[in-house]
Amino acid sequence: SRVDERRVVATVKLAAPVCSLLEFKLECTPSTKISFVVDRIIDRHGGSISDLSVCVNRFHPEEVIVGRDKTLEQCGVFGGECIIYYDFVPRPGALLQ
Repeated sequence: SRVDERRVVATVKLAAPVCSLLEFKLECTPSTKISFVVDRIIDRHGGSISDLSVCVNRFHPEEVIVGRDKTLEQCGVFGGECIIYYDFVPRPGALLQ
């Protein structure tokens, strides 16, 4: 597969509550899979989250991306910047640091 030269800077943020500590930027391409983004989010939380919901560019329950093998391009991102919102259910016994 050819290297995707197009660049995307995704700002990944928690849908609610707004918490700038949990916001981070991820450099990727339109062919980056949602599963890659999900893995980075879980890494940021030290692996203590599950039931992650992800939305691109606006957070809406009906727009949660179900297929983790979808690419950003399939979610309407072709380059430039985007926002990836996420929400999750804390795992029982997970302490917020």
